Amino acid sequence: MSFITTILGTVALSFFGFKIVQFLLSLVATLRRLAYIRRHLPGPKPHWFYGNIRDPGFNEPGFVWEQEAVKKYRRLLAVWVGWKPMVMLNHPDSIKELLSSTTIGKMGDEYKAFKEWTEGLGILEGAVWKRHRRLMTPSFHFQMLKRYVATINETADVLVNKLLKAADLGESVELSKTMALFTSDVIFRCAFSYMSHCQERESRMINVIDQLTSVLTYRMYTPLMLYDFVFRLSPKHKVWKDGIRYMHGIQEQIIKERRQKYAMEKEVSCDPQENVLDFLDTLLLSRDSDGEGLTDKEIRDEVNVFIFAGADTSSSALTWFFRVMAKHPKEQARVQEEIDQIFAGRDDDNVTFDDLNELTYTTQCLRESMRVYLNVPPFRVLREPLRVNGFTIPAGTEVMVNGYQIHHNPDVWGDDHMDFKPDRFERANVEKRDPFAFVPFSAGQRNCIGQQFAMEVLRLTAARVFRRFSVSLVKDSLPIYKIVTKPETEILLKFHRR
Repeated sequence: MSFITTILGTVALSFFGFKIVQFLLSLVATLRRLAYIRRHLPGPKPHWFYGNIRDPGFNEPGFVWEQEAVKKYRRLLAVWVGWKPMVMLNHPDSIKELLSSTTIGKMGDEYKAFKEWTEGLGILEGAVWKRHRRLMTPSFHFQMLKRYVATINETADVLVNKLLKAADLGESVELSKTMALFTSDVIFRCAFSYMSHCQERESRMINVIDQLTSVLTYRMYTPLMLYDFVFRLSPKHKVWKDGIRYMHGIQEQIIKERRQKYAMEKEVSCDPQENVLDFLDTLLLSRDSDGEGLTDKEIRDEVNVFIFAGADTSSSALTWFFRVMAKHPKEQARVQEEIDQIFAGRDDDNVTFDDLNELTYTTQCLRESMRVYLNVPPFRVLREPLRVNGFTIPAGTEVMVNGYQIHHNPDVWGDDHMDFKPDRFERANVEKRDPFAFVPFSAGQRNCIGQQFAMEVLRLTAARVFRRFSVSLVKDSLPIYKIVTKPETEILLKFHRR
């Protein structure tokens, strides 16, 4: 017995000894990497404890710190959050290799915060990501995009009626809130035919999503909260768990009912001209070559990605678009002139799929407003060293594709990068520019699969609103980063009947 005890003790000591050695080797490697970054990579000098988070203007409204940083560091810079470094890539040449490869980088630590809510396409990797991407592609085929036009028009009817009432009463409109409710309504209807009526009355689902987004923002801006055991001790953990339980419950019930519906039907057509489909339908009907589809959990996760990413980014884009149009009346008039030409001789306000391609100048204005304001930076942890402009970023380092700095890099956009100039997106100018210079939907292998749908929503909404209204600015606000770019305080606009 004592012999067995001795053997087990020896094995245990060997195991723990191995783990201790392994930890020490990892610690030494990490310290060497941090020292290398501190000595060799460019960037503002960090405080020994706080890093750069207390630098003047860092993470403050207006993005002045970001503008000044990219003037000095035109390709990349190392920024320290406490003792943790993050390398910001801020030039098209700096991001090409990273975004064009699926092997150089893995998802950054920031994405861990999403996993309980959704493990969809945005945070999947490797073969699983490729499979989901392949199965989801039919959801964004142009035939499906054509089908979504009717739904977006119906949702825009509610928005226009709200704006008509405000215009007749001479009331100012809370722009960010109004656009958030509108895009959420669009996404709910297109995702799984859910009629939330959130534009007309309070919606519990909207409130829950707001709470979940608020918790996500808190976790991403509070480094210690990225550790689950710390987050579970915070009062926000219960809000997080209750919100996820509510969202998952509704979605699982809808998925169950939809599966039962298809089980009763012998054959379901995937042709949107024959059968009215939403995003959930296309996911349920998608199959691999071996006939296998996505599980209920996988479908639920992808629906949640569609809801979260689609509503938040689209509302942000529309908020800054209408705000910038209010500040540039000449460009607003040109947009209205283009829209009037498209609607000439028509009795109704519905926008057709073919109309969208005619909105040339309107699209230029949308893209330029996205360049000036929108920022949804992807984070990656390097699996292997990355060479950028003569510098080597070591493996294990977290890097951020800083879209805002890329869109305001003077080497790419000139010294007038802060000016609103829609002509930057004339075809001739776009063709001369590096395709990685404009990345509101990321780029390369992991670009946003829903970007054409997003542009459809933005263009159609712009056409519907400027068909009936002119806009003027009552109260402005600075942009601030909260997962996507949002105004620090509410922007107020007045909508005037034309």
